[in-house]
Amino acid sequence: MNTYRLRRLVGNILFYLLLGIFVIVIILPIYYIFLTAFTSGDKLFTKPLSYLPQTFAIDRFRAVFAGLPILRYMFNTVFLASVSTVLAIAVSLLAAYALARLQFPGANAILVGLLASSMLPGSATVIPLFQMYQRLQLMDTLHGLLLLYGSGLLPVTVWVLVSFLRQVPIEIEDAAKVDGAGFFAMMWNIILPVIRPGLATMFLINFIAGWNEFFIPLVFARGPAAKVITMALSEAQMIGSSSQFHADWGNMAAVAILATIPVFIITFLFQRQIVEGITNGVFK
Repeated sequence: MNTYRLRRLVGNILFYLLLGIFVIVIILPIYYIFLTAFTSGDKLFTKPLSYLPQTFAIDRFRAVFAGLPILRYMFNTVFLASVSTVLAIAVSLLAAYALARLQFPGANAILVGLLASSMLPGSATVIPLFQMYQRLQLMDTLHGLLLLYGSGLLPVTVWVLVSFLRQVPIEIEDAAKVDGAGFFAMMWNIILPVIRPGLATMFLINFIAGWNEFFIPLVFARGPAAKVITMALSEAQMIGSSSQFHADWGNMAAVAILATIPVFIITFLFQRQIVEGITNGVFK
């Protein structure tokens, strides 16, 4: 075996070894969440710790559905994630078209400002927003959360759509204008079909971001009418507990599974489209 083949073999072994370690580090916590959710309480913290299922019970899920309005939380989560995504894409598309096509002073400054606003931590703006929402009576309302969800998705969505729109040849739009197409007709019949991969990618990414949102509803939705599934994680630990200092990890694991499975399915089904859409929009 020559030196080249030996070095290639060693490189492949190291690559797959590191890949295996990485997969184990990622998969093991997820596996233990499932193990915790389906294990009875008296067998959860055995010594030595067991990583193999001893029992298979669904009592945790029954307790969660009996103790919390999970279906209401799921409906709120789906509503906020989907509607905020649609609104953010609609507004971002118009803003991105203006930044990509209209040559006006300050366009690059607006893009930089949007990027800077997305880097601002939520804790820096939560106090003025909280005071404003109290005065406008938007606390504990779905439409109030919808405004916060949608505004949080705007900066990154505008950035990505600008990169997609700049790839569309301006000659296509000029030809449509010559044929008498108006702005909205041109957007619907010409622009949208061309940048459809980018729109689909941003819809999936924004939906997942909205689904996983925890900080905003934690602060601005303290009533059950506007709570989301991620907030049930903190509430599930108190189900059936006689003390506020006792945490039921099995109930929390059951809620974590309910909150994770939809996102996992969407990501698994559309992972290639998400990656290709982002790379095509940014690097081409």
